[in-house]
Amino acid sequence: MPRSTPAAQGVDARGLLALLDAFESPGHGYHSLMVARHGRVIAEGWWAPYAHDRAHLGYSLSKSFTATVLGNLAGRGLIDLDAPVLSYLTDLATVSPVWRRVSVRDCIAMTAGHTADAWDWRGEGLPAGVRPGDPDPVLELILAAEPDGEPGRVWAYNQVATYLVAQAIAAASGEPLSVQVRRLLLDPFGGGAARAQRTPQGRDLGFSGLSVTTPAILALAQTWLDGGLWRGERIVPADYAALALHPSAASLAAAEMVGDWAHGYGYSFWGGSHGYRGDGAFGQFAVVLPDQDVVVAITSEVEVMQEVLDRLWHHLLPAIDAEPHPDADRQLARRLAELEHHPLSGPGRRPRVRARRDPASQLPEAFGAVTLETSPGGHHLLRIDHPAGELVTVVGDGQWLESRWATPAGPELAVVSSGAWRGGVFTAQLRLIETPHTILLDLDADAGTVRLDWRLVPLTGPDPLHAVGFPI
Repeated sequence: MPRSTPAAQGVDARGLLALLDAFESPGHGYHSLMVARHGRVIAEGWWAPYAHDRAHLGYSLSKSFTATVLGNLAGRGLIDLDAPVLSYLTDLATVSPVWRRVSVRDCIAMTAGHTADAWDWRGEGLPAGVRPGDPDPVLELILAAEPDGEPGRVWAYNQVATYLVAQAIAAASGEPLSVQVRRLLLDPFGGGAARAQRTPQGRDLGFSGLSVTTPAILALAQTWLDGGLWRGERIVPADYAALALHPSAASLAAAEMVGDWAHGYGYSFWGGSHGYRGDGAFGQFAVVLPDQDVVVAITSEVEVMQEVLDRLWHHLLPAIDAEPHPDADRQLARRLAELEHHPLSGPGRRPRVRARRDPASQLPEAFGAVTLETSPGGHHLLRIDHPAGELVTVVGDGQWLESRWATPAGPELAVVSSGAWRGGVFTAQLRLIETPHTILLDLDADAGTVRLDWRLVPLTGPDPLHAVGFPI
């Protein structure tokens, strides 16, 4: 996307500076921010060690990418939104009548008939040795939990529904969802790193697990702001683009939704008090503000997502079409260039320390004893015992340093770390840099114990090695 300045696009940069002030509370979890108006980027920044070319796990923001691919295929006649979703996946005669009534449209709108999320599985208990082309064992688990309401009439935020869409897309097109995300969206958006989490049998989740760069998130938002067009090329049909953003009556009637989530759900996009958005757990956002001709992309590690939106409404909206301050653009550019999570640092050094895992640690017992020593280069070398092999982590003192952990799934997990001695305790932050998550390490040399905890526990569970995605 082309670049401009806030003032040139009618935005007072003082509002964006105030937004950054609101975001940067002590210990905050923001990772990136991009804002565009009239199709031009007017603000972009990453809190180091996060960076513009890093993929970042979007959690349920993945659903909005899935919905966009679905619209493209529907527009080309490759998939019928009103066909039974299972007609693409199994013989309808083998399933119950209620499952036969669940359409592709019901699934993308979360009106598949379940009254609560029917996905409670993290990969356990599936048969080993299932090969590509074999029946999907996850589908068998899904079909065993029949919808308890009438499809199309009840709404529940339900991962099962989008998983079925992802598998229908693959079956109807002959290509996995992630391949089409790359070809139809990410490459036209300018390429960039991307990953996808999959089942043990290699099937894309669809509802979560997609990691993309912040510019790709912003480009997706711009495509929807422009009615399904990206740089003049139609990505999704205009009628689908309009329907996808219209919350269903069933979602508006869902009593448990509060705040901006009470404005209902369309085809994998949420309504809002202002505009609409795709979002994902721990503060991943693609925000579209049609009345202001503005799009916003945010990645973060936050617990209360409504606070992110409240700050956006409070600081950004009043700055649009306000009289700009003559020096504010320069102040904002300087501020954005200097964003960072300060690395830990300290003057202390100690000889080699061996510490056993504190039983109260949130990481699984497989992450056992820890050895810590200082390298000749002045950084710290951390070795974590693990049955699959020692996890070696270079921990910067006064800087962020990157390591790679091997995982059972195959791809490596990027970990960027800093730490320092403070008295008799070594404290470190191990940031899983392509996810929202951070491991907090506290090693008490006198007690000979180490705590390994999460700042916020991933949705994939407490084992960080499960958070890895496959390059796409």
